[in-house]
Amino acid sequence: MFQYTLRVRDLIHGTILFTKREEEVINHPLFQRLRQIRQNDVAFFVYPSLNTSRLEHVLGTCRVAGMMAEHLTRSPKWRTYLKELKTETGIASKEQFVELVRLYALLHDIGHLPLSHLFEMAAEEWSKDATGIIRAWTGVDGFHKLHEAFGAIIAEQIVSKVGLLEPTRRMLTRLMTEKTLPLGDPLSVIKSLIDSEIDADRTDFVQRDGLLAGGEYGHYDIRRLCDSVFIEHDERGWFIAYSDKALTSMEALFLDRYRTHIWIHFHHRVVAIKMLVRFLIGRALERGLIRKEQFNPADIERFALRDDVWLWSVLRDMEVDDEIARRIQRTIFYREKKNVLNLWKHRPEYHELREQVKLKARVTGIDYGFVGLYKNHLTERIGVDVLWFKVPFKPISEKAILLYSEDEQRLTGKNLLDVSRLITDLEDIWKSEPQEFILLVGENVAEKARELKRQWIELTASWVQK
Repeated sequence: MFQYTLRVRDLIHGTILFTKREEEVINHPLFQRLRQIRQNDVAFFVYPSLNTSRLEHVLGTCRVAGMMAEHLTRSPKWRTYLKELKTETGIASKEQFVELVRLYALLHDIGHLPLSHLFEMAAEEWSKDATGIIRAWTGVDGFHKLHEAFGAIIAEQIVSKVGLLEPTRRMLTRLMTEKTLPLGDPLSVIKSLIDSEIDADRTDFVQRDGLLAGGEYGHYDIRRLCDSVFIEHDERGWFIAYSDKALTSMEALFLDRYRTHIWIHFHHRVVAIKMLVRFLIGRALERGLIRKEQFNPADIERFALRDDVWLWSVLRDMEVDDEIARRIQRTIFYREKKNVLNLWKHRPEYHELREQVKLKARVTGIDYGFVGLYKNHLTERIGVDVLWFKVPFKPISEKAILLYSEDEQRLTGKNLLDVSRLITDLEDIWKSEPQEFILLVGENVAEKARELKRQWIELTASWVQK
């Protein structure tokens, strides 16, 4: 039985309990840094109550992952799985298994930098080499995102300071330092609980984001999802499957995740602020105000303060000598909207403008080609600065979510895409949403919206005809 030493009151899960070892992780300065890193970067500019921190989210993810892990230990194949897990990893009991899952959940976001994914996007755009900047800033290979590489480094530091059993310490380090694990590795089950199409991470943040953005969505049954996960095995190895009885709960999760992306993360105003802040971060990187030397996890006290508060201070205090940066600073920090124009704000306007381009260019589709050249083309002809944002979202991946029959205690032979029209249609529904946003920055552009949109249609039509 677990002995709990820390009690945290949470908006989503009520009271969450943590063990002494978990409390040691939570109290580490590098973990506490997450208090001042927002989960949803700049969404609070539009949704004032959406101030979720990464710390809140990982505590909630720990709670959900723990419930999922507890239920996995009641799977018909649990004993067989535990036997192999012990042989391969040294994890020898239900308690050790659940502890490992919860610790991994606590640490899964530990590497996030200020403003989370937005900082990464700016750094990748500035470096023009995502893999190169990861290697240059961390010295770590095998990851596709900065926060994943930093997470591996920071986790090793924290884990070394916590009084864990040796097998737990080694396997937690493996989970954090290896991006992917083959199904033949029993640890892949734990990986899936935190990083898959239905996992503790998404189960927590979708409900948390939905409720804090106003409560219109995010009301699916978390307990039902946690009680629906089972361990299964075939010739490929170990994996998890979800009970077919929980179909409606799974559909609710996917639908609400889709809605949070459309209405929160990619709300037209949120996207505009993302583009503007990304521009300023890039400018700070160019000027050396943000440098890799400032992000050295070995210097715990300094790195512990590399959070949103620090980054906003850098961007606010940055002296700029060009008009576009000045306009962007005033838009963000003084809410001056007149110098920024988003060409479209919603789905009907997006399609209407694109249809006019296609009609004028006599084409059936729009191919912008190399975006950098296209932006330069617009800038030169219209006389304003152009920012571009490609919306990076996929409602569901090709990874099959296998379904499990609780009555027959076996896989049904079907996956979620086979039985849910709602989920299979999300991909097509998503394609009708704006796939990119174009922002114009210039003197009083908001007052010239109609004329600028007309020019955009003309120039884009001539561009796609080439």
